[in-house]
Amino acid sequence: MTVSGPTRLAGVVEMTPRGPMLLEADGMRWRLIGDVETEHLLGTPVTVEGTINGAAIAAYYLAARTEAPTC
Repeated sequence: MTVSGPTRLAGVVEMTPRGPMLLEADGMRWRLIGDVETEHLLGTPVTVEGTINGAAIAAYYLAARTEAPTC
């Protein structure tokens, strides 16, 4: 299992049977874990910051994206 330092990703939040996921433009999916609220952002382009742990990102920041991502 790979753990990395703080990372910023951009994508769209979607709900799956396993919980909220971030879908990046290239098709990569990340399971969102942590104490961030996601329900109001479903289907919305977002920026998420957190620590990657395997195929999950422990998010500490999640907000609607209003401009093109820089990452």
